[in-house]
Order: sequence, then structure tokens, then C-alpha cells
Amino acid sequence: MKKTFLFILSLVLSSIAFGQYNINGVSDITDKARYTQQNVKVNNFDRNASRKAKFNVFLNENWQGGVMFSKDSINLNGFTYRYNIYADQIEMRSLVDPSSIDIVTIGAQKFIHSSYVDINNVVMNGYFEMVVGGDVKLLLRREIDFKQATYDIEGYGASSSTSVKEEFYIKKDGNPAVKLEKSKEFFKELMNDKNEVVDYIDKQIILFFTEKKVREIIEYYNQI
Repeated sequence: MKKTFLFILSLVLSSIAFGQYNINGVSDITDKARYTQQNVKVNNFDRNASRKAKFNVFLNENWQGGVMFSKDSINLNGFTYRYNIYADQIEMRSLVDPSSIDIVTIGAQKFIHSSYVDINNVVMNGYFEMVVGGDVKLLLRREIDFKQATYDIEGYGASSSTSVKEEFYIKKDGNPAVKLEKSKEFFKELMNDKNEVVDYIDKQIILFFTEKKVREIIEYYNQI
């Protein structure tokens, strides 16, 4: 009997607490713009439906700029949209402006946008996964590797494939990131502003520059 009374009491208290909120579970909304952005419902894209269709399922396949007018009289800008006719869905996406960010976390991974020197010695800009942070950073650059089509001796059997190429880069202070070279000379030249680190590298017996060993050297530099 006592347990039943406690259960009923908890239900009553829950109902009272819920009554203080509106239908969306928000009380005293002072920033409607932020509330609307946080509560826009985005349905999962019906990929199976799209695979079944043998025609262009979009009214316009390109993403186009637009404005969303919410029922709370709030206008949402900064997104691009396209209409999926087959799934009867409007898809929405937004691109991050790299100039306005320092670090972006996706799950357990951290990403930064940085200038870097490519294989042609040209300074480019792009995203990197930050493996080790600090004054000297260990960065991982990913790019799509498009492999050329190959043919057999008679000229038939063309095949091509794509894969993700991963390469490590080193970024020191505000300088462009440079591709990691697995040699003592590379690290000694990069870190020659700290004699302790140069001595540390000289004393190391390194057969292979594994990721673990590279981490150790960079973390030692950042600690000094």
C-alpha cells in the first residue's frame, strides 16, 4: 500500500513539473532564434528509396541557398536546401566557415583548418585531424586518391577505383604544416630552437619512426 501511494505521488509531482513547460518542453523562451535552431527536426534521408529510383530524384540536384521561415516567426539563414521528390523530403545542410573556427570536434576526433605545403611546394589550405596538439602539432591529412583506369593486354576490362589517402603533417606555431619526414634530421631541424630536444633525439635509437615514436618526440618538445 505504501509503495502504491509513493508511485501515485511521483506521478502527480511529474505532472505538475511538466505543466510548467510548453508542448516543446521549454519554459520561458527568451531566445526564440536559438530555440528554433535547436529544435528544427531533420529526418533521416531515405537512401533506400533513392537507390530504387533510376532517375534524378531531386527537383534540382545542386544545393541552393534559401531561408526557412519557422512557425515561431524566426528566419533561419546560412543553410542550403534541395527537394527530394521521390522521398518527399526537403534536405538541409550548412557548411562551416573555416575562418571562424579554431577546433571542430566530431565524436572523439578533433579537426583544425590550416595552411600547408603540398607536394608541389605550393601553400594550400585544408582540414586536418589533430592527433597531437600543442606548439608543435601532429596532423593527419586525408585526401581522395583517384586511381586511373587499367586495361588488359587486349584493351578490355577497364577498371578504376578510389581510396582515401592518409598522410601525417607537422605544424609548428603559426607556420604552414609540412609533410612528415621520418628521419632524425627532419625533427632536429624542426625543433632546433630547443637544445634539450635535439639532444633527446640524438640519444634515441630509432629503427622505425612509428606513430608512437613521433608522438613521443612531439610531446617531449611541447613539455619543455
